[in-house]
Amino acid sequence: MIMGSIARRYAKALFALAVEMGRVEPWSDALLALKQAVESSPDLRDVLSNPVYSREQRRAIVEKLASALRLDAEPSNLLFLLGDRNRLAYLSGVVDAFRELADQQLGRVRAKVTSAVPLDVGTAQAIADKLSQATKAKVLLDRAVDPALLGGAVAQVGSLVYDGSVRTQLEDLRKTLKQ
Repeated sequence: MIMGSIARRYAKALFALAVEMGRVEPWSDALLALKQAVESSPDLRDVLSNPVYSREQRRAIVEKLASALRLDAEPSNLLFLLGDRNRLAYLSGVVDAFRELADQQLGRVRAKVTSAVPLDVGTAQAIADKLSQATKAKVLLDRAVDPALLGGAVAQVGSLVYDGSVRTQLEDLRKTLKQ
C-alpha cells in the first residue's frame, strides 16, 4: 500500500511535467523501455535496489542506463532522484502509475488478452476493435500466452473479464452435465 502511494506521487509529479512539456506519449514509451530493461536484467535490478552499492555506484549505473535508452532529461532526473533516495525499487510502480495517467489523458484503456497460442496481428487487431466498441475507448492490448486455456482467449479490461476460453467452456459443460 505505501509502495503504491509513493510510486503514484512520483508518477504524478513526472506526469504533470510531461503534460506541461507535451511529452506524455514519448515519456510513457521511454519509461516502459526502462522498466523492461530493468526487469530483464537480474544484475541491473540488484545494483539498483541493493543498499550494498554506494550512491555513487548506483548513480553511475543510472547515468549509463539513461544514456543507453536516450531518456530525456526529466525522466533521467527521476531516476537519479529515486537512486539518491534509495527508492529505485519503486521504479516499476512509478512506470505503471505514469502509464495509467497517460492512458487516461490520451483516452485509451489497456486490455490484457491471454490466449492459448500467440495471436497473429490480424486477430489481435480484431480483438482490440471489438473491445474498443464495447468500452467506447481506444484499446491497447497487452498479450500473454497460457497453454492451459486449451483454445480461445480471455480478455480483461479493468475489472471486466470476457472469457472465451475452451477451458471455461468445458468447465461450464461439466457443471451442466453434473446437474
